[in-house]
Amino acid sequence: MPKPPENKEDWLKLLKQISIPSFGRNIKLLSSDESYSKKHSSELARTILKDPNLTASVLKLANSAQFNTYGKVIRTISRSIMVLGHRSIKEVCASCLLIDSFSKLNSSESLKLILARSFHAATQAKQIALLKGQKGTEEIFISALLLGLGEIAVYSLPGGQGELYQKLADAYPLTGGEERDLIGCYFNDLTLGLCESWNIAPMVGDMIHGRYAEDSPARSILLGNSFALSCESYGVNSAIEKHVKSISSYTGKPPELVSDKVAAATEETHKSLHQLGLKLDVKQPLVITASEQVLPHQVNIDKILQLDILQELSTVEPEAPDINLVLQQLLEGIQRGAGFSCALIALLNPDRSRLIAKYAVERESSSVKENFNFSCYNDVPEIVQKVMTNRKIILVNTLRPQGLTFRQMVKRLGHDNGLWGPLVVESKVIGCFYADNGLKGPEINQQQQEAFELFVSQARLLLQQLK
Repeated sequence: MPKPPENKEDWLKLLKQISIPSFGRNIKLLSSDESYSKKHSSELARTILKDPNLTASVLKLANSAQFNTYGKVIRTISRSIMVLGHRSIKEVCASCLLIDSFSKLNSSESLKLILARSFHAATQAKQIALLKGQKGTEEIFISALLLGLGEIAVYSLPGGQGELYQKLADAYPLTGGEERDLIGCYFNDLTLGLCESWNIAPMVGDMIHGRYAEDSPARSILLGNSFALSCESYGVNSAIEKHVKSISSYTGKPPELVSDKVAAATEETHKSLHQLGLKLDVKQPLVITASEQVLPHQVNIDKILQLDILQELSTVEPEAPDINLVLQQLLEGIQRGAGFSCALIALLNPDRSRLIAKYAVERESSSVKENFNFSCYNDVPEIVQKVMTNRKIILVNTLRPQGLTFRQMVKRLGHDNGLWGPLVVESKVIGCFYADNGLKGPEINQQQQEAFELFVSQARLLLQQLK
């Protein structure tokens, strides 16, 4: 692996070589009003059709439930443009180009999070601009989308840059210019260099150089970007609480309206990213609309399956056990055998300050594993005391309702319908078991709790034998 760059100039040289050349050309077209907004539909369609990935993404979005209300499959780009609308087609194309161009270079989780955050920032910037009554929201959207271009380009390097790439992944998200200690320059330096090289998004350059008035469209972009960062780090509710005053002051709109609009923009982002194959990480569940609702979780206790799994676990060879397989089997016994919607194992990090989900078995896709990342002292001190220290099985809804742990559970996971138990290896607690019946599921019943306790106790005995 070649030595990674150590300064802005070397980074830009590398990124210009690796980044897909067509991205710069196509984004430049999107940034030009003459090339897109004033074109006839047939000319616009031909431009999109030149890029197979862009064509596929536009068709997919046009056929999504969010846009296609006619119930008929849309097979042409011309019809897609009519469905999506001329005002939004530039935004759709820019988003598809950014995601397709860079995600095919590197599909790491960090890159996916950055791409999702950039799209969220762009959606919020457009919403704030609309509240302000500004025109040219397409340029605002694209500029906000590209504000993180330098960061995206670095994280998209094929195969990463060895040790440096691992450090970047471990340190994500980098804030406050922390990246300079790792790569020798700021992400904004690289964003500016790439935008200037491709002659795109002049508003981005004005923002980075500080050449904008406080009442200008650039302020919408900066507020949208800051809001998206806060959502990623602290959740939607915290982001709204932190930014509602400044957005209200900038737009001249009442805080209640601002809160509703930015929350709706987050929900819109969630839906659009789903169609683009990405997921928005906002550290808490989003409101589920009627069209997305799933059938209530049905609890099915299967004692025969429980016994079968315990029997399988009893045959594990003590001399050469596959611990990962053992833990997965334990979770399957809890989830399938006891009828839980989700069962997971979280492990303490090396300094025992955080509990982070490691393994999970779910009835259906959810954000529980992604959101299960807690500070032992600042988020879940009651769990640490009762589960980790006293080694008890605890129902979340039995914790103090006004306590920090209970509030953090509900904030992060969306409900109080969960069950915790200690994970013990060689008489030492190294993590925990967790299970729940889902966001809209029934209360955990006595049979489920007994099955959970059974597998937690069996895990302790089994892992003691496998030491």
